[in-house]
Amino acid sequence: MFLDEIERIARISKNLFKDKNIKLLSQFDADGISSAAILVKAFMRENVKFDLRILKQLTSNEIKKISVTEKDILILSDFGSGQLNMLKDIIEKTNVIILDHHEPFEYKHENLYHINPLLFNEKEMSASIVCYLYAKFLNLKNVDLVDIAIIGAVADSADEKWEFKGLIKKILEEGELIGKISVNRGLRFYGRNSRPIFKSLAFTFDPLIPGISGSEPQAVQFLSELGISVKEGKEWKKLKDLTLEEQQKLASAIIMKRIKTEKDASDIFGDIYTLLERPEELQDVREFATIINSCGRTGNHQIALRLLLGDYSAIEKSWTVMEKYRGMISSGLNWIKNNPKNIIKTENATFILAKKNIHESIIGTVSMILLNSEIIDSSKPIFGMAYSGEDKIKVSARISKTLKPINLKSIISKTAISVGGEGGGHPSAAGAVIPINKEDEFIRIIGGEIIKQKMV
Repeated sequence: MFLDEIERIARISKNLFKDKNIKLLSQFDADGISSAAILVKAFMRENVKFDLRILKQLTSNEIKKISVTEKDILILSDFGSGQLNMLKDIIEKTNVIILDHHEPFEYKHENLYHINPLLFNEKEMSASIVCYLYAKFLNLKNVDLVDIAIIGAVADSADEKWEFKGLIKKILEEGELIGKISVNRGLRFYGRNSRPIFKSLAFTFDPLIPGISGSEPQAVQFLSELGISVKEGKEWKKLKDLTLEEQQKLASAIIMKRIKTEKDASDIFGDIYTLLERPEELQDVREFATIINSCGRTGNHQIALRLLLGDYSAIEKSWTVMEKYRGMISSGLNWIKNNPKNIIKTENATFILAKKNIHESIIGTVSMILLNSEIIDSSKPIFGMAYSGEDKIKVSARISKTLKPINLKSIISKTAISVGGEGGGHPSAAGAVIPINKEDEFIRIIGGEIIKQKMV
């Protein structure tokens, strides 16, 4: 039924495109930009005119800025499902297509075409996968965009422990069949093809390498103790350059480190996705996704879109952006380590009060890294809170997917509304924007809401 509905809406879209101007809005993270890239290419193939805007969030203020007439068609990707209650006036005026995967607000209208797997009891998938399926029904030629769909899916952690299941796995197999993607089992480390091995280890937080993640000096010392040189002549050695013996030695040592800290040793292995038609430095899907995410969260949306659509003249600029992004994250983590008083630990949650010290665009990333680290208790949800402008606080909530029955989207949405803000997202990753003077009240209410859910 899910695929039937996508096919129906794609068929209707072709007729709408003949008479309407397309206004496309998409989320600013890697999944949202990948979704936008898929739709941009699909619309170009349909030879239709469109405008694209990338937004951090689809808030009530942003919705007020949307100007449409009955001659426009508004298309929202990677958001919209949870904001339907605020989009009613626009839907009354003209056609709206939503391509999303966040928990939906229930609303129906003859002008609304709503594609969301959760409406059909499908397993959660990324917005990029939803957009890919829509694009493929628009035109079968768009099957060649499957690699972009997988980039977005990986960025959105749609693969549990680095392995896709269900419909996404079938789409991955499509990519293999047409020669766009190859899948192999290997070590789950960042930057396999392009980063020096010590940087690869230091930048890997999922899986966490105890004592190594986040520290390049410790990574260098670790490799030295294993007898693995970081250079081959004058060139830095990358993970792909290690011999089979060196890889086995490295894997065994990391497994021992994880066992000592009571972490799942098998987590260091997973499916490695290689994009066969991309330049070597962009062939590792996870690294490509990180580049797109860094561009999106630093406001460099055009660079991200250019890379996804095959303009590789932007590669050098993307490296610069990513190093800046990595520096922001490193600075944020160091600030937290040096300011433990800004970590509030309650019986049911951990709160990071970053204020202006961590940028709002990376507070979610920093919170996720902390959840995978040894700094906080990973058995509780974490709420990262950073100033957004002069009068707002951006809240990013994360929780281990193994912790149930806590639904962060439900908790954070209800709490945000109660203090005059807005919230939404997924059960295991959600966000909100609240007034700056409501921080203490928000923390107090959150604790009560978590207790309520645990008692159900």
